[in-house]
Amino acid sequence: MRIMAFLFLLSCASDIAIITRQDKTQDDTAEVIGVGEPADDPWNADGGDNSGSGDTDGTIGEPTDEPDDEMTELTIGFAEMSLTQIACPACMGVQNEFDIYANLKLHQPTSGGYSDQLTPVGSCVTQELGAYVSSTPLQATGTASFNSIQLFPSGPAEWSNTNLYEYQIERRTPVYISTDIGSIPNAFETLEGFDDIQPWELRYVDPSYAFAAVVSKQGTTFSWQPVIPDAQFEVLIAVYSPDGAQLLGLVSCMENDVGYLTVPGSYFQPYPYYALTAIYLSRHRVDRRPAPEFNGYLESHMVWTVLGTGHIE
Repeated sequence: MRIMAFLFLLSCASDIAIITRQDKTQDDTAEVIGVGEPADDPWNADGGDNSGSGDTDGTIGEPTDEPDDEMTELTIGFAEMSLTQIACPACMGVQNEFDIYANLKLHQPTSGGYSDQLTPVGSCVTQELGAYVSSTPLQATGTASFNSIQLFPSGPAEWSNTNLYEYQIERRTPVYISTDIGSIPNAFETLEGFDDIQPWELRYVDPSYAFAAVVSKQGTTFSWQPVIPDAQFEVLIAVYSPDGAQLLGLVSCMENDVGYLTVPGSYFQPYPYYALTAIYLSRHRVDRRPAPEFNGYLESHMVWTVLGTGHIE
């Protein structure tokens, strides 16, 4: 739902929606963002509330009255980390190249689950999904942490940090969650970014060259490296009017992370030629691991995104 809020922000006519590129002859000097690992790429320098849940027609799960000292198979909370690298911040009307945040919520065991917010693997949808989990928050004060990342109170037994830097995000690393009411060792494992993404034109950083990547009405294949086992990959394409002033619609396709994904061209038939697109290429991992001190299982969602630009042909 953070993506949906971002799309809404971009489509507000009173703000910069999505900036059209200036008329300028494209040449080989056009700059693209780097997505390589390690070191000399911005993904791996040396050196926000974003719960991911949204509104649905009903409630998923109900809190239970399980004994406080008895381990259950129920869900006791949700951890989330997200990193988005924006290829052309000026095209999106934002200032920063990175949008990075982490969230944690803990509650009494409940039968609900958080993964319903994601597009199902092997399918495409034309609207953002959402999931609301009914729960009773625990009594907690103070801060929490994901390894060395400090999270600050944002609600009853909820913590967040929406001002993280890229160098703080460790790659493929187990995360230890610590709070003043208990800890969760090996709560989840972080993801890593990309050595390569194609088509490379979607990574142009200058508005003068941006929106060059073609999203075809005959179908478009996106590819990336490396491939991460037990992860999923989503291509979400938001379509705007040719002048960038109006959000016309979106399509989201999800598959297991195998290094490529083809978005069927049929989804773009209703849209005008040269409509502008914001292209989200996102690696996801959802997990569920035991949290004995909280008598249940912690669900988690990691996501790593490159946001690029394109147009419909």
